[in-house]
Amino acid sequence: MSRERGDAGRYTETVTLDDVLGVFESVAGPVVTSGDVAETLDCSRETARRKLRSLEEQGHVASRKTAGRVVWWIADENDPVRGVDPNDGFWEFEPGASGESDVSERVDEILYGDGTA
Repeated sequence: MSRERGDAGRYTETVTLDDVLGVFESVAGPVVTSGDVAETLDCSRETARRKLRSLEEQGHVASRKTAGRVVWWIADENDPVRGVDPNDGFWEFEPGASGESDVSERVDEILYGDGTA
């Protein structure tokens, strides 16, 4: 994406917060990464992170670092499909951990409640 300068010589804003919120509608699943935003909006990951942080400061999205990545979701406690509970035990599982857990087989049930997307 080429950047354009305005009359004052400053770069003009090409990725809006609404654009970033729209990414949540275009990707599969209840969470996105800065990489999802960057790829969808053809911008840098740094721009994507900056916009996501602005949305978080405004209370529109929330985030959590998990498995070395930050995931973002729409912060809406009234919408169980879109809202993700950061305190859910699901987030405590270590990626690739072995054991008696069947979380990998039940991920849809865990995320969506009834096993359907």
